[in-house]
Amino acid sequence: MTALDGDPARRGTARVVSSIEAALWRRRALGDDDRAAEQLLRAMRTVKSARFNAAERLERKNTLSLFAMSMVSLYFVGLSVWQAIYAPLIGDAGSRLITLVSIMSSIFTLVLALIEAMNDYRMKAYHMHACALAVNELCQELSLARPCDPLVVQEFRRRYNAIVRGCPFNHARVDYLMARAERGVPLATKAWARLRYACDVYALYGLCLLIPPLVLLLCR
Repeated sequence: MTALDGDPARRGTARVVSSIEAALWRRRALGDDDRAAEQLLRAMRTVKSARFNAAERLERKNTLSLFAMSMVSLYFVGLSVWQAIYAPLIGDAGSRLITLVSIMSSIFTLVLALIEAMNDYRMKAYHMHACALAVNELCQELSLARPCDPLVVQEFRRRYNAIVRGCPFNHARVDYLMARAERGVPLATKAWARLRYACDVYALYGLCLLIPPLVLLLCR
């Protein structure tokens, strides 16, 4: 028999110390679970914003693609009709220039049609929007529940991963940068994200629309 076993005061002190240590351990464990839930919530919000941005970007690219394809086709048809009607009034140099621009317009039309067929922007936008809605619903559920049980947090994580894996497409880097730009980030980061977004959405179609008339105007 030890001195601790024979002393009631010491036994009481030992029990108090043990209970305090157990309480601290439980509080630490709950804090870890709170941090895990908060990290999962932040990840959900980022992916939700990125995929909403991706859906909007793809819808814009689909609209711009159809508009650019129609306009470039109009360039080709219009120049061909103009060349046929005013052929006697156009010199050899002007006729060759119109033919060159017409060929460029037809090539741009073909390129835009191939890009549209390969990417299928509308279908990708649909899947991105559906995935973002599902992640947003789960994010709201987790935000209201605020679970402390690690098993519950893991279940939310499993459902989140299932939603993300269920989408056949992934968002692009520019969509993630735009999602970050919606938060409190430096102005330079926001400007860089918006510049990349504008280049991704508008650059190709802007070039296809501007190059034929610029060549026609500069080389006349």
